[in-house]
Amino acid sequence: MIYVLLTYLLAPWWWLAKRLQRRGKIERILLVQTAKIGDMLCATPVILALRQHYPDAQLTVLHAPVTGKIIAGLSEVDHCIAIRSDSWRGWAGKWRLAQLIAGGRYDLAVNLSPSLPILCGLIWSGVPRTLSIMPTKVGRTLAALRHCIDLTEQHRPGELVLATKQRLLQQQGIAMGLRKKMAIAVSGETVCDRLGVTPDHSAIGLAISSANKLKELGEDLLAALVTRLLQDYPGQVVLIGGPEDGPCAAAVVGRVKGAERVINAAGAFQLDELPALMQRLKLFIGVDSGLTYLADTFDVPMVVIVGPVDFREQRPLGPQVRFVSKQPPCYPCAFVFNAPYTCKTGDRACIRTVAVGDILAAAKEALND
Repeated sequence: MIYVLLTYLLAPWWWLAKRLQRRGKIERILLVQTAKIGDMLCATPVILALRQHYPDAQLTVLHAPVTGKIIAGLSEVDHCIAIRSDSWRGWAGKWRLAQLIAGGRYDLAVNLSPSLPILCGLIWSGVPRTLSIMPTKVGRTLAALRHCIDLTEQHRPGELVLATKQRLLQQQGIAMGLRKKMAIAVSGETVCDRLGVTPDHSAIGLAISSANKLKELGEDLLAALVTRLLQDYPGQVVLIGGPEDGPCAAAVVGRVKGAERVINAAGAFQLDELPALMQRLKLFIGVDSGLTYLADTFDVPMVVIVGPVDFREQRPLGPQVRFVSKQPPCYPCAFVFNAPYTCKTGDRACIRTVAVGDILAAAKEALND
């Protein structure tokens, strides 16, 4: 609560700064989204809405370094500021964040990352008008800081977070759709050709990992799934992941027959090169991860293994999406604003009980839609 006390002690200063910087026209906008890939992709509808409503304003996005390639090439974004979450630790870090924001002389700030450091930075910087979503459960600290934000909108349990964002922007008179968008590097086609991914939309993409290991399918299920995909479909199977997923991908390839039709693409693509691959796929299979939302951005037919996630809150919205959800008594335990990284029961039943047949049945439905 010390930062709340400090915020209230500084109130005369930041309130005066808000008043002095207020202009009749919104010329500079800051959007804050410091979460990972999937969350940034789900923030792009906000970017599109802000650009449509304020066509002449400069739009800056404050983001995590890993998501830079999603937005850096978008025509709707004028400036990108990458920031590491460890940079705002302690009093000094939060003050530096406030100075960084104040230096942009923004007229409007829209915050999609309602954490203590971000809220302190926005309030202390004296941005004339601030909007922020609030988490499903608001503790005493955030509740006290909430009074210092001009407009807030709290997420409701079981609600699509995009709907929360829509209500927040509506308070400012801004209409928001659900379409996502990301930057596309032309070099992605070259990588696809080098790997030998066929352009005839016959390949199936399989995400082999997740940043949150609680959601991972595991090598055994992946190998069994690839084996069945090779039996049931004539096209290639492309294993998709980062450089750190290379050993797992290699192990899966080594366990299947007909591996000449399996392409190990782990680490082969930069983030903004992946759209080229997604647009060559017949089907994408993955868990709740950034790759899944990237595929959904391009309306790829897909199967999502839900795992522990409450997919009412955030999920792919494409027309040919099917979900495989096993719901033991402990489900759901992972939420947008409260994501555990270990299984409380220790057996990951929501993943362990998923069978290859469940995934293939969902794949058939997605492709026949």
